[in-house]
Amino acid sequence: MLEKFVIIITLLYSTAIFGVEESKVREIIISEVLSHEGDKLVKTQKELSKYGIRNFMLLEYNKKFNKNYEIKSLTETQAREIAEHLLVKYRLNEIKHSYSQMMIFDIFFNGGYNAGAVVTQRALKRYKPSENIEVDGVLGSKTIAVINSVQDHEKFIDLMTEERINYYKSLNSWSLYGKGWKKRILTYRTKLKEMAIVDNGNRI
Repeated sequence: MLEKFVIIITLLYSTAIFGVEESKVREIIISEVLSHEGDKLVKTQKELSKYGIRNFMLLEYNKKFNKNYEIKSLTETQAREIAEHLLVKYRLNEIKHSYSQMMIFDIFFNGGYNAGAVVTQRALKRYKPSENIEVDGVLGSKTIAVINSVQDHEKFIDLMTEERINYYKSLNSWSLYGKGWKKRILTYRTKLKEMAIVDNGNRI
């Protein structure tokens, strides 16, 4: 896992120096996020999912793009296609630092849009109280602008980590999935701080 992340950092550094197109950055981010999801069909009380793609996401994507993908036979390539669509749909491609994109996309992807926006806004309120960020569960232009104005990247990552854990702890399913969620979140914190070093001062 460490070796894999060194490769990711190297690729992002190359992007910063040589100006690789943004689609390549999205590809790297999606690869990392999907690496935390299983390729097995998962059945919860509400729905089925695979590669982290929940059935309702799949149905919405099929309708919008006239596809006929099925959750049971979903391939990794199809999952990546849907994930990239979601990243752009959620406007995360407007966030200038790749570590922020990855950090927030993982919350959106794992917890849902509303959870991702709420966690991000709560962290921003603590990071920059003067901005009077409204916690409305919508990642709009003001929220994105404040994300892009972050200077103390380590502090922002720590606040996001705390707020994400607090949010998940409030869920009834924390007792069942909490251990795995916390491990995922803390693993990300270490990785993201390394990414922030590469990101700092670069538009990647």
